[in-house]
Amino acid sequence: MASKRQRRNAAAQRHQSASTASTPTSQVKGSPRLRQRAYRPPKDTTSPGGWTPTTAQQEYAPGALPRIRSAARDLAQNNPYASRAISVLTAHAVGTGIRASVRGDDEFEQAFEAWAGSTEADREGRLTLYGIQNLAARVMFEAGDALIILREKRTSTGLTLTLQVIDPEQLDPGAAPREPGNKNFQGVEVYPSGQIHGYHVRLRLDDSRSVFIPRRDAVHLVELLYPGQMRGIPRGAQALARANSVDQFMSTALARAKVEACLTAFVTTDHPDDAGGLLGEPGDPDSGFLPPERLEPGLIVPLAPGEDVKVAQPPSSGGMADYVKIGLQSVAVAYGVTYDAISGDLEKVNFSSQKAGRLEFNRGIDSLRAHTIFPAVRRIVDRFREVFEANAARATDATVTLVAPGRESVEPLKDAQTLSLDLQMGVKTWAQAVRERGHDPDDQIRELADIAEKFKAAGMSFRLDLGPVQITAEPEHEDEGDTDADPDDPDTTA
Repeated sequence: MASKRQRRNAAAQRHQSASTASTPTSQVKGSPRLRQRAYRPPKDTTSPGGWTPTTAQQEYAPGALPRIRSAARDLAQNNPYASRAISVLTAHAVGTGIRASVRGDDEFEQAFEAWAGSTEADREGRLTLYGIQNLAARVMFEAGDALIILREKRTSTGLTLTLQVIDPEQLDPGAAPREPGNKNFQGVEVYPSGQIHGYHVRLRLDDSRSVFIPRRDAVHLVELLYPGQMRGIPRGAQALARANSVDQFMSTALARAKVEACLTAFVTTDHPDDAGGLLGEPGDPDSGFLPPERLEPGLIVPLAPGEDVKVAQPPSSGGMADYVKIGLQSVAVAYGVTYDAISGDLEKVNFSSQKAGRLEFNRGIDSLRAHTIFPAVRRIVDRFREVFEANAARATDATVTLVAPGRESVEPLKDAQTLSLDLQMGVKTWAQAVRERGHDPDDQIRELADIAEKFKAAGMSFRLDLGPVQITAEPEHEDEGDTDADPDDPDTTA
């Protein structure tokens, strides 16, 4: 028979079961479903101190930016892999230059092409507009951002626009704001509303004084990563320590390999008291024998009874190639380039793998061009338009299209077949295909028409097949007369 305590426990269990059945599972305290929905902060119990991330608040200009910039520039100038990454990014993002295709005003087009292709565009008189683009992009990748100052100078022919690239180290973080209420974020003066007012710039690195450049007269080339960002972060900032570690490891491994290559011999004897002394010292004064100090190929050295030679064999270093490869892969990912591009390692690269890597790399370059480089070039073109309109005393209704350099094909035949199919299906226009190759469609048409006329004048046929469109230029022939002329018809007789 059940005891009184057992009966009381059974009644309590029945009451609890009834309460749980009438209560939704989501409201039960300690429900497994609630425990699964709870977000836990990240923990790392394997490293000393654990993982304690800071708050998610982003700084307008990170306080550690000067140190990050110094480390990034040191690697870009002294580390071969970081330097190669910067060169690859610059070559693919800008290359020979972002060109402006101007249509609708021939005078404005000729003036812009003459200015952009000459060194008059550079305040220092050394670079063209396309060289300035290349320099500014390289500084941005290496140091995080670059500034291009737009200046107008008056000459005998009117106003001329000149550009000056400013190193980010020349921005003055300690300058006083020009207007009350503004703040200076490492050289960038900002209104209370968040709008940029201008830049405090030292015109020379060795000059402690700074001048104020209004926002209208400056193009700030910076890759924005979060809202409100005022200064740029150098490329590869996430792997600067890793890149430096790989460099140090390779130097250490090279020194170790030199030690391993050294051949060291030790002479041992069973009678230390009878030893002749160090190498190079005579063992027996009466014998006149001098043991050699260096070992040479084919050398035979007689040893005294009881002496033996032992060669030191340092352990060889292993795993060097794997460590360097993994380290360089991290560096390549941080800089946004492919591993083979910075390492030169093409041992296991084939067309498929290289093409897959290039597709992802090209997407990043296209995004960088569209959101960072193209707007900067557009501002320069618009400022040149203002100068041209002031000199010509008239407005211009020209249309400007920016054309980036074309890309080389990894598999030219397959890419050409795909392009031909796209043109035939109408999913891509001929003008789009020409722009992808880095050419201006209007210039291409003019050159093709000029070539067709030259073929025609030389008595040669010229045929251009664009799928549904075919252009044929036949040679001109002299009229030899109509042999079917009716002599009775006065209109067909000479």
